[in-house]
Amino acid sequence: MDRNLLKENRVHGDVMYPLSVYHMDCSSQHILDCHWHDELEFLIVTAGKATFQIGTSYYDLSAGQAVFVNSGDLHAGYPLDHSHCSYSAVVFSPDLLFSAGHDMLQEKYITPFTQRKLETASCLKGDTLWEKEVLKWIEEIFVINLEKTYAYELETKARLYLILSRLLADSKSAGQVSPYSRNDYKAERLKTVLDYIQTHYPNKIHLKDLASIISMSEGHFCRFFKQMLKKTPFDYLNHYRIQKAAKLLESSNKKIYEISLDVGFDNFSYFINIFKVHMGCTPSQYRQKNLFPS
Repeated sequence: MDRNLLKENRVHGDVMYPLSVYHMDCSSQHILDCHWHDELEFLIVTAGKATFQIGTSYYDLSAGQAVFVNSGDLHAGYPLDHSHCSYSAVVFSPDLLFSAGHDMLQEKYITPFTQRKLETASCLKGDTLWEKEVLKWIEEIFVINLEKTYAYELETKARLYLILSRLLADSKSAGQVSPYSRNDYKAERLKTVLDYIQTHYPNKIHLKDLASIISMSEGHFCRFFKQMLKKTPFDYLNHYRIQKAAKLLESSNKKIYEISLDVGFDNFSYFINIFKVHMGCTPSQYRQKNLFPS
């Protein structure tokens, strides 16, 4: 099975400067789909409230608070209190932290960090002085990379090192040395199931198929999935199919009925209803908004 199906393949920045910043304004229904990538990421809420999931943990954030996503971590965002939310993201490759030659900094700090031999803080709420400093540096990185003034790359890298020093100092003082935990195991099992769904979504998928992938009973599997993603397996499957349908509506002139079959719906009326629930409009209306004829 190709694990890269669940993995985000977007290129962030370029080979010489592998970092990008993003800003997202979200509805009260949808924030961030569950996914993972090799890059490191800081997500900072700029308005409203949201719940962010990292692995098996959930963090309720308000404006000015952030989470850190390590390489390979499953993560997602969910509405909190029906609030609209906006957030900024700083996404960068671990390669940006390395030097051309192997030195003491890499041996003592960078390599253990990128190899996950230290468990660093995931949630930054600004309750301590060092958290306030890190949040300020994240916000500055976002602004610097939007303005792109002279030497902004140096300014960015300097702040990333400052952030890393605070994260590592905190984990050191808390004695958080990391090993592979039960929560890591649960997240890896979930990745396996999501990979299967994203590979086979055009076909009929039965609950027993999903449960058997990770050797669970159907009842245990449903509880496991709901605990991890806050939705049932078939809610997730329908959501994923609708996202695929939306992309086809945007990028092709296929008939809507054909698209419903392509993404796994064999009942056209059900497809229309589910699409309206997830997208707030009919497939035909969605296509019209995206400049394709019905």
